[in-house]
Amino acid sequence: MRTSREIEAVALKARKEIGLSLGLNETLLRKNLEDRGYFLFYYPFGESGISGALFSSVHARILVVNSSKSIGRQNFTVAHELGHIYLHNTESLVEISGDESSTKEREADSFASMFLMPANDVSSMIQTNGGIEFDAVEVMEMSQMFRMSYKATLKRLTEVFGRKAIPLTLWDKKPLQLAEMLNMDKRLYEPSGEKYWSNTKYVSTAFRALEKGRISFSRFLELMKDIGLNGYDVLENMKESD
Repeated sequence: MRTSREIEAVALKARKEIGLSLGLNETLLRKNLEDRGYFLFYYPFGESGISGALFSSVHARILVVNSSKSIGRQNFTVAHELGHIYLHNTESLVEISGDESSTKEREADSFASMFLMPANDVSSMIQTNGGIEFDAVEVMEMSQMFRMSYKATLKRLTEVFGRKAIPLTLWDKKPLQLAEMLNMDKRLYEPSGEKYWSNTKYVSTAFRALEKGRISFSRFLELMKDIGLNGYDVLENMKESD
């Protein structure tokens, strides 16, 4: 098991390579990853379906994300899968919700928290003389700034500032209700149901090959299945985009 300091160093290196600055913007993260050769696929696999998947080789790095989860959770999934690449050189992995017991899974979770919410960034935003106790508004502000789920934000703040900084009552708060009351972005805490793939890359290449007769229909379905997508849904989406 790597130490927290070792994982944090790798996470900060990844942020720099991907071109992230203070906070997080999932649209910018997606663009920067695609600009660096990643293929991203978002699909609503269902609340109890896979949380994400990873397929990485010298030819392509593919991240699959379940958009039935909240946007905050989707961001964490992207960062978690990046953790497997940066920490473990993982080539193929399908993540099932609730399967986080192995050392590699715990390391990838730690990487994701540190990648999304670097300790130095959050500390620079908090004025403290050694003691701090967060309230719900401050936690929500951190959640919005770093685009993490409410619970993941609480966990990360606990790691950075200690247990005493997080009153127990905060764990029972409902982020959707808080976001509405505080006029904050509620979408962060809701499923997007998005169907998205890096259509200038893997999918469009396979689609063009199918159109030109270079691959068979069954081969196209196999290629889509390899990245966790339903080929029929892909074709329907591509036709709607024309």
